[in-house]
Amino acid sequence: MKHPHTPLLLRVLLAVTACAISSGAWAQWQWKDASGRRIFSDTPPPASVPDQDILQRPKGAALPAAAPAPAAAGAAAAPAKPAPAADASLEQRKQQLEKAEADKRKAEEKAAEEKAAKARAVNCESARKNKATIESGVRVTVTNARGEAEYLDEAARAAQLRQANDLIRDNCR
Repeated sequence: MKHPHTPLLLRVLLAVTACAISSGAWAQWQWKDASGRRIFSDTPPPASVPDQDILQRPKGAALPAAAPAPAAAGAAAAPAKPAPAADASLEQRKQQLEKAEADKRKAEEKAAEEKAAKARAVNCESARKNKATIESGVRVTVTNARGEAEYLDEAARAAQLRQANDLIRDNCR
């Protein structure tokens, strides 16, 4: 005679067996994230999750590695060292850029020096011509503020000669 609860008993037994077999696939880690949501995973939580937020661990699992302690106030953290090959190529590129920048500065300085030298040469030639004209004894005229021509007297001639000599001293090398 069959027992009347056999199909029910069989179903319960199958359900318990299925649960036992698949329990290894269930999430073994459980924690709360920063926003308070529950996270289920078969991998440990990130190191940034505090120990009190870890709700479940697998049996025998060690605590996840703690995050490194922050550096003391005012102390600078040691920068991470890049890979040697990347470091070498980065250093080489940096040196190339520095050399290009130095070459550009030298070229700009040389161009500025050449421009200044040309301006000094023009000023020198003009001052020498002005001095020669003043020393020649020819009557020299200048235009006044009203646009009228005036002849230089001896005092104005001497002042013009001093100015020409100063320009020659500064520009003729």
